[in-house]
Amino acid sequence: MNEHVSSRETKAASTRRRFLGQLGQGAVAGGAAGILHGADCSTAAGASSDGRVKRRRLGTTNLEVSEVGFGGHSWSYKRTPDGSGGYRKLTIDEAVEMIDAAMDMGVNFFDSCTPLDECTVPGEALKRLKRRDEAVISVRPSHKMKGVENDKKEVYKWTEERLKAWQIDHIDLLLLSNVAEVTPQSGYWDMSYSIEALDKLKQQGKIRYTGFGSHFTPKWFFVAFHKFGKYFDCCSMPYNVRHRVAEKVMPAARKVGLGVVTIKPFARGSLLKGRDLEGADADVPRDMVAFVLKNKAVDVCLCGVHSMAQMKTDFSASWAQISQSGYQRLEQIAATPVPHGEHCWLEEGWRYA
Repeated sequence: MNEHVSSRETKAASTRRRFLGQLGQGAVAGGAAGILHGADCSTAAGASSDGRVKRRRLGTTNLEVSEVGFGGHSWSYKRTPDGSGGYRKLTIDEAVEMIDAAMDMGVNFFDSCTPLDECTVPGEALKRLKRRDEAVISVRPSHKMKGVENDKKEVYKWTEERLKAWQIDHIDLLLLSNVAEVTPQSGYWDMSYSIEALDKLKQQGKIRYTGFGSHFTPKWFFVAFHKFGKYFDCCSMPYNVRHRVAEKVMPAARKVGLGVVTIKPFARGSLLKGRDLEGADADVPRDMVAFVLKNKAVDVCLCGVHSMAQMKTDFSASWAQISQSGYQRLEQIAATPVPHGEHCWLEEGWRYA
């Protein structure tokens, strides 16, 4: 079995100061500086207004990726108004129109997770548009790794299924993924089993680059960086205005040469609840993405979008500037309590204590 274990000790990230006033416990810092307090935000994501999403190099790979990308939930969740007071998924025709417009804006990163329509919908759209060569496609063998030899079969199976669903002959980035309750018992999966499969898939030309991350607590990232960081090309973790422990994790990822793909800028919509997104709060999602992009350690921020209007607003974060009132509003959102039990893995693991 190929261990691929680095002997280099992973050190904790440089000290990050916390939100002023213990955000999330009722105290909100005044002024625009509070939400940036301690964040690595010395340069803005982009000061131009040319309507083009900027590109960043993904870690040490040769991939130039749009700094904002499509999260798989764009296609798998019923969040498009159906005209009758309910919600539906986007149709293929709508996806074609939206993806075409986004790619004209410079967007090229597409992520996909467990539901098959996260692959089939954008896959069919790219085929119709004949723009697959412009896209960087990310696939996550989700919640399947158990730290046993059978992991190899799971990786092979997942890859073949997703190649077919995407209608492609190779995957640009394959991201191993697990859940918090599985990770500790498996010694961080023992990823060496999965790595054997990844090596074979690379040799076959079915995948180009590899990574790991998602739904587990921050401490396991540090374990992974130490044991396996040198093997992979990037990692993926949640990061938004409320869940900011990633500011401690990302520097350690960079230290071992990993690119960073962030997820959950809206905490799967929970940070937007109760907001007038058709009126006074229309710019809030854009500002949330812009906040993530201000961190220089981030290569890609993934977000779920469910309409052409959402897409244009959210992706404009690449060149938009957050106003002082915008920062104050983000602080208020970050300090708003989340209902008990909602996204516990974020609330318990990714917030500053």
